[in-house]
Amino acid sequence: MKKHLQIIVGILIMFATSSLLAQSNNAIKKLTQSIRSHKNMEVSFTYQTVGDPNDTEEVKEGKAYFQDKAYKLLMEDQHAISNGKTTWHYIIEDKEVMVGDATDDDNPFTILDNLERDSSGITPVFDQKGNLKKLEVEIDEGVKIILNNIEMKFDQDLKDSFFTFDEKAYPDVEVIDMR
Repeated sequence: MKKHLQIIVGILIMFATSSLLAQSNNAIKKLTQSIRSHKNMEVSFTYQTVGDPNDTEEVKEGKAYFQDKAYKLLMEDQHAISNGKTTWHYIIEDKEVMVGDATDDDNPFTILDNLERDSSGITPVFDQKGNLKKLEVEIDEGVKIILNNIEMKFDQDLKDSFFTFDEKAYPDVEVIDMR
């Protein structure tokens, strides 16, 4: 499941400003530069996994925020949060959060760099204005993550504390510190 989260995070970053770059031969490289030129980014979307016998195909809502090495991915069943030093993976149904040290693999730009090397299996769909509206990502043979209704905002007022898990706000959650 963590791999799926990393895929979603990386793909959202990679295509967040692709409407500006869709015609460019070096789109991903220019995209990285464009993303880094913004203070932060907020992405709203719906998502579903298709073709996985272990997962329902129901459509769920999600939201992601990125700022420097920090990110916050809020999905209906789990939250993944990192301030660039610590990561929190909150499984809502289990009422537990796993805490770990952030690694380069968690860094949104590392994920972007990896996708820059290999973006096979990623199919973006744009509207008439060139804005990204749908993204299909093949994660295994016959299994896809589909992101729809993608909306983006840039340069929001997000404080550093936004990219941490506030344990006091979740008193019934078991915290498992894996550091």
